[in-house]
Amino acid sequence: MRNGLKIFTVAVMAAGLIVPAIAMAADYTIRASHSEAPESPLHKGYLVFKAYVEGASGGKIDVVISPAGQLGSITDGLEQAKAGAIQIAQGDEQTLDAFYKPMMILATPYLFADDEEARAFLTSDLFKKTNDEMAAKSGLRLLAAASYGFRDFTNNVRPIKSAADMKGIRMRVPPSPMSLAMVEAMGGSPTPIPWAELYGALQTGVVDGQENPLGVIYDYSFYQVQKYLTVDNHQLGLNSIIISEPFFQRLSPELREVVAVGAQMAAATEYGERNYQSRVVTVDALRKKGMEVYFPTPAESATFRDAVKGPMQAYLNKELDPAFVKAVYAEIEKIRAARASDVK
Repeated sequence: MRNGLKIFTVAVMAAGLIVPAIAMAADYTIRASHSEAPESPLHKGYLVFKAYVEGASGGKIDVVISPAGQLGSITDGLEQAKAGAIQIAQGDEQTLDAFYKPMMILATPYLFADDEEARAFLTSDLFKKTNDEMAAKSGLRLLAAASYGFRDFTNNVRPIKSAADMKGIRMRVPPSPMSLAMVEAMGGSPTPIPWAELYGALQTGVVDGQENPLGVIYDYSFYQVQKYLTVDNHQLGLNSIIISEPFFQRLSPELREVVAVGAQMAAATEYGERNYQSRVVTVDALRKKGMEVYFPTPAESATFRDAVKGPMQAYLNKELDPAFVKAVYAEIEKIRAARASDVK
């Protein structure tokens, strides 16, 4: 009897282990792709997304993450999400316009004075409408976005404290019409140079300066060939979490909310760590390497924005609906006015 009871007990215990496993099988699988390393703040955000979505969905959604470009480039990932091969892909300010042109607005120099303005714009009714239109026309929806830092100027001629200080400086820029127009508007000499040749061009004096996020300036040792750094924050770096719209709409309203909240949590995780790195760790590291770091005052920052606003609007009006461009700038002004009112 004891052996029979023991066998029965083991069988019941085994059944108990098997049944929950069957009950917990996910109804949906989200395959998520991004291009950054497993140690990166972005990947940590994706891990938060996975933990939250799997838990908050009660096991109905399983999340599988492919980091470090395992599924291809950022553009490859977006193409796969559009085709439905994966469900979530990384986007950034340089790639989304290939899928929906009005998203090029996010790469406009000096559109945002800081991260808070960008966050307010991304939650505005205007951007929500633009996002809905992108979802309808491209099959891709932006769920959340996090700043990974702004591009800043370095050079060997002088500290750039206002737009006037750019005069005559040969500034390397990527082959972007907006970047060329930006430096020209401040009186500088924009010089497109391939990325692979940039360090040598700075070292030999072919150009006087360049512009990149602080992390890139440090990681690629530009401090060895550049003296002055101006944290002017002229172009927002924006990592976005993009979901396949057909997949998103197949989810119940409750699960859509879970996924959306998870994406916001992921973006907040990435932004928190990157903001600390760019504001504290990297700035201190560059100073220790001998760079002179300058943060423009609000009045000085306004000179940069004022110098490029006209040329940027003219370019955008050629590429996009002028009414949309006007609405974007009006929204930014409204955000600034509201923040100024809050301070008072």
